[in-house]
Amino acid sequence: MLIETHRLILREFEPADDRWLAQILANPLVMKSSLTGPLSSADTQAKIQSFMASYAQHGFGKWAVFLKPRNELIGYCGIAVETIDNREEWELGYRLDPKFWSRGLASEAAIAALHHGFTELNLPYILGIVERANLASVRVLEKTGMQYERETTFHGVQMDVYRATNPSV
Repeated sequence: MLIETHRLILREFEPADDRWLAQILANPLVMKSSLTGPLSSADTQAKIQSFMASYAQHGFGKWAVFLKPRNELIGYCGIAVETIDNREEWELGYRLDPKFWSRGLASEAAIAALHHGFTELNLPYILGIVERANLASVRVLEKTGMQYERETTFHGVQMDVYRATNPSV
């Protein structure tokens, strides 16, 4: 699976991607709003394995995001199955290296992932979960066209849920 945008390439993770992703996910700024905090190299390897398991089980998951033309791994973005309010839901998630924040790259990747979810996977809707205080992530969700839907508690943390609905359904 390969998705290409104007500035990005999104593709399935491979085990060898762990050394680059580990640097990103070890950064406290990147993981500030995560439920786990910064990840170790072993944690990152496990995360990549979970992404790969999702590809096998669901046909999609979080994808490696590369900046063209340098082919540099800058983070991940994609759709995963998450349990939200005791239901399995399709959830959009993303994390980028801070060197690439404030350039519209997270929005570009997220829009591509949503488009793929709607046109290729025919998902009826996709949710985004975000802490209200994470204004940059809220802006990304809003730029994708997602609309605020409700509050929820996700892994013990108060979050806001946003929704994008497939325009073809």
